[in-house]
Amino acid sequence: MKVFVSWALARRYRLIVLAIALAPIIPVAATALIALETAKRGSLQGGYSAALSILGVLLLALVSGAGVQFAGALGAATLVAGVGVGCLVRWSRSMALAFQAIVLLCLFGILGSGVLWPDLSVAFNPLIENFIETLSSSGATEEQISVIQGWQPMLLGILFTMLFLQLSVALLLASYWLAFTEGGWDFGGQFRSLRLGRVIGWPATLIIGFGMVFKVLLVQNLIPLALACFLFQGLSVLHTWSKSRQWHPVVLGILYVLLITPLTGVVVLLLSSVGLLDNWINMRALMRPR
Repeated sequence: MKVFVSWALARRYRLIVLAIALAPIIPVAATALIALETAKRGSLQGGYSAALSILGVLLLALVSGAGVQFAGALGAATLVAGVGVGCLVRWSRSMALAFQAIVLLCLFGILGSGVLWPDLSVAFNPLIENFIETLSSSGATEEQISVIQGWQPMLLGILFTMLFLQLSVALLLASYWLAFTEGGWDFGGQFRSLRLGRVIGWPATLIIGFGMVFKVLLVQNLIPLALACFLFQGLSVLHTWSKSRQWHPVVLGILYVLLITPLTGVVVLLLSSVGLLDNWINMRALMRPR
């Protein structure tokens, strides 16, 4: 991996070509590449690479016959996000602070959208209707369509949670690559110290508790984001336990495999619960080193 990172950073065109190739198929990797460039060389150089990469994505869409407008919007969002993530890492020199900034960005995005569109479900009616028509024409069952319709009131929260996951995974990947180029950057230590903190964790806990009792639309849209935030903190806790007690790597490997099985929902809730508790009672201290 160190060889790959050094190779990509050695020549700007290599990183740009990789970003262009990955943006349509693995956008999170393209975001991480631009974030790495920005964290290493500054916002000006990162922005320059992002601009050239966006131009490359547009040319690729034009040659392949894909939708130029859609490809351009997706490419611009993916690569500009990389500049933003890289600036956070370069400015804070802390994965935890960059993570908290991403949380606040998505939180204010949901709140701002809630102010602009008080009835969030109506704002997304055309999108849901078009999607349902597409599903119906492709042979989807009534049960599948009803599940999609059930998502409609929480669609805003789901979209911002997906954005949060995209940015957070890009942050982790860029930070991991950065560790190969900067000797003072300890990715493992940074990840094991990841937490929301009391300032953000307190409102997130209230949101989850309030949402379990009252069916307020805006709060319901905030719950997926709060659970996703605590999910990352729960993973950080487990990695801390694994290092302190010297668990076999297979243990964490099984956990990550379970995240992509039919048990995903249960595993996410358990990990989010661990993260929530850790924010208040420091569960990392429950397992002392041997």
